[in-house]
Amino acid sequence: MRSQERPSKQDAFLALLREGWTSLHLDARRPGVVVPPHLRSEGHLVLQYGHDLPIPIPDLEIDEYGVRATLSFAKTPHRTVVPWSAVYVVACDDGRGVLYHEDVPEDVSIVAARTGGATDDLADLEPAPLGEIPAGVDGPSGRITERTLRSVPADVDAVEDEPSAARRRRKPQLRLVK
Repeated sequence: MRSQERPSKQDAFLALLREGWTSLHLDARRPGVVVPPHLRSEGHLVLQYGHDLPIPIPDLEIDEYGVRATLSFAKTPHRTVVPWSAVYVVACDDGRGVLYHEDVPEDVSIVAARTGGATDDLADLEPAPLGEIPAGVDGPSGRITERTLRSVPADVDAVEDEPSAARRRRKPQLRLVK
């Protein structure tokens, strides 16, 4: 799907939100983002929204600027503001979503999982349109549809030189916030 064929971030978010829980993958370091202080340095932060979450969102506002809402972090409410300029993935809980690759920070890599565990960068792949192909199912073109995000350290060469056992013991760099 070409950039001009993708829905706007707002339209994608609203469409997926009508169907259920929806996540915004964002760069919390971008201007205008308001999140709890301990999350402000995250290049890949996932915030979850929905009309029927276990901890309800009392004040969800969505407009052309972005999303404003009081979200719960460790059962503590915090007012959040997410401008669309900080968002690079809009996804729902069944794996469908839209990737805005031009907005992905340089230190976050988009990878696709293939059967057998191999991964490739998605730079050459196009995102599946909303509702077209469920995650984990290869489309008629054989494209990979199961996608994940992972953070990449600033010094990639240093990580590649580490023994694989040492890499496995490292603390994960991504954090899911519900």
